[in-house]
Amino acid sequence: MINFIILGAQKAATSALQVSLKKHPFIYMPNGESPFFEDPDYYQTPWKSFASDKAKNVVKGIKRPDYLCSDLAINRISEALPESKFIIVLREPISRAISSYCYMVRHAHLPAKPLNEGMESCLEAYEQGINNRASSVISYGLYGEYLSKWFQIYDKERFIIFSQEQVREELNQVLKECLNHLGVSDVESSTKIVEPEDSNVGLYDPSLLKIARVASLIKTRPIKGSERRVPRVFLFRAIGGLLSRYAERTACKKGQSKEVLNSEISEKLNDIYSQDSILLKRLVNSSTFSWIEQ
Repeated sequence: MINFIILGAQKAATSALQVSLKKHPFIYMPNGESPFFEDPDYYQTPWKSFASDKAKNVVKGIKRPDYLCSDLAINRISEALPESKFIIVLREPISRAISSYCYMVRHAHLPAKPLNEGMESCLEAYEQGINNRASSVISYGLYGEYLSKWFQIYDKERFIIFSQEQVREELNQVLKECLNHLGVSDVESSTKIVEPEDSNVGLYDPSLLKIARVASLIKTRPIKGSERRVPRVFLFRAIGGLLSRYAERTACKKGQSKEVLNSEISEKLNDIYSQDSILLKRLVNSSTFSWIEQ
């Protein structure tokens, strides 16, 4: 059974936190993300047999940032895991939206358009109430709206919430607080700072994103009836993996050219997230999140 979930937010250093927690001898987390509560996995009830071979004193958790701002995930998780605890990392929502858009392009969930054109499409889908990958780029930054839904089902004490800056700059302290939240004793091996290679390499450069997107199309295929993609056979994964690593290494060695949002889109996003921040301030310690006051 799952004891805790790193819920999100998307692109907020949750992978660094996951890698660090995994170092603890009495915490088990699988690599990557666990879409247990999404179709088609959900109907196989994978959480019931999750890590059943682990010792009873091992605390078991998963990570899936898509869950934080998903009504479907809230309903399914609350029904399946009424006693679960949660870890959340929040990131300034506009920068998160840009990062999320680039991530969606990189992994072939969205077409490779220039940033402003692509974000405009995401805003249109969101404003029209369409539930798809494009609209999620915007809606997954509505922290106040969705935290209020989580808090209606679970006691607030079941959640521990950090800012992305805390995870990046104070990881040791964040880990200690997470361990305390999970009821696990601290050990030196669990508080080791994550090395850079353990974290995801973000891609923002338009040319590198196109290469990475082709790589994803090669190494993964869509799941019928779902917006998710799964790995293809080994040969395709290997070819796609080479292209992905080329894009990442190029970004690390030569740097990246990042596009900038135009003022019109920035104002639209600011209006959306400013309204949500009013609600968020009632739910969290706003001094932890400098962007709430701005």
